[in-house]
Amino acid sequence: MQPTNSKDIYKALSRRLATRELSEDVLKAVSSRIIREGMKIGGVDFCPYGICIDYFSDRPVSLDAFLKDTTFRAVKLFPYGILVDDLFRVQVEMNVPELAGFSAR
Repeated sequence: MQPTNSKDIYKALSRRLATRELSEDVLKAVSSRIIREGMKIGGVDFCPYGICIDYFSDRPVSLDAFLKDTTFRAVKLFPYGILVDDLFRVQVEMNVPELAGFSAR
């Protein structure tokens, strides 16, 4: 499984937010903050607290390393086990002040 990089996130966010006026600096800042080493991002969407992100990993996830340097409102870890051997899903709600006032429209 290839991890997601900040360039992929930048492109996805700019497509998702194309109808809104966001500067390139904001897109770069948000892209770099949501990348986690070795994790693939399966989905990003707006939620009441900022953005909700689904991360996937085919290796066990160290929550201490994952949570380092970032404050999340909620973090849920799901080992897929029977559905897909050795796949872990980490679902988070991240406060992103740069996107304050945006919602899924």
